[in-house]
Amino acid sequence: MRSPGFAKVVPLLPNGDVVLVRQYRYAVGDTTLELPAGAIDDGEDPVESARRELSEEALLASDRLEPLGEFRTSPGRMDERGFMFLARDCRPDPDARQHEPTEPVRLGLDEAIGLIGTEILAASSSLALLLARRRLDGADG
Repeated sequence: MRSPGFAKVVPLLPNGDVVLVRQYRYAVGDTTLELPAGAIDDGEDPVESARRELSEEALLASDRLEPLGEFRTSPGRMDERGFMFLARDCRPDPDARQHEPTEPVRLGLDEAIGLIGTEILAASSSLALLLARRRLDGADG
């Protein structure tokens, strides 16, 4: 299977909280709690995709997007790559236009990490949150 890849962003507010989104996912027939993310458009840089998804899903903007790493979702079945970013000093985006019905949810980073495996089931969101914690703790740059 072929995929254009996707960008996943950990929105970090000035007070240290992160913003996740609740949204209905047709494929699983349920509402999920995950980080803002979306497909990379043809020819789009992953950081621009992350910036777009931050605005469209979380209604936020940031001038400080830092790469957290990338991963392959299922290398035995598809070529999809996920690019993860930490968006520091997020603020409301006055130009945001919500393209999907999402509900932003503010949580402390450690509280969000505590929901991995119970409420946060998307592996890409789990990995991005853990990498963000490592970065903020100074273990990764």
